[in-house]
Amino acid sequence: MSRILDPIRPYLWAAALALAGVAIWGAYSHGVSNERGRWEKAQDKEAAARAAQQKANDDESARRLTTQKEIAENAVQERDAARDAADAAALSGERLRQQVRNLTLSLAASGARTPASGEAAAASADLLAYVQQRLDESADGIARYADEASIAGRACEASYDALTNGPVGR
Repeated sequence: MSRILDPIRPYLWAAALALAGVAIWGAYSHGVSNERGRWEKAQDKEAAARAAQQKANDDESARRLTTQKEIAENAVQERDAARDAADAAALSGERLRQQVRNLTLSLAASGARTPASGEAAAASADLLAYVQQRLDESADGIARYADEASIAGRACEASYDALTNGPVGR
């Protein structure tokens, strides 16, 4: 029987080697396919986690933006209210200055015995009214500045607290 197989023996070896190569290639391809599937699942899971994190980040950004807008609107309303109050106080101060000026002039006019002393009294009354007016205007300006700085400071603090999710160390 060995004489019958002798002419085809090299082909049998080649067929056996080819069969072994095909088996090895099949096992390798199967392993690669399994690993590729596991890799794609891991990538899908990671992509879903990234998408969820991005959505959470977008939601937080939207919350912060909304809070910042509300804080800015409240600061504008406070500033406008403070300006209205300052304007009302300035009007009231102007009326008071006018009354003081009139009272001072009438007192100076009634107490004047000589024309020269009447003119001096009127001049000093005018000077007093002028100084008082300048002081009131300066006080109004300082009060306006203080109000606006206070409102801006509170708005800044509220914005910081909103961005850092609440007051720190309080």
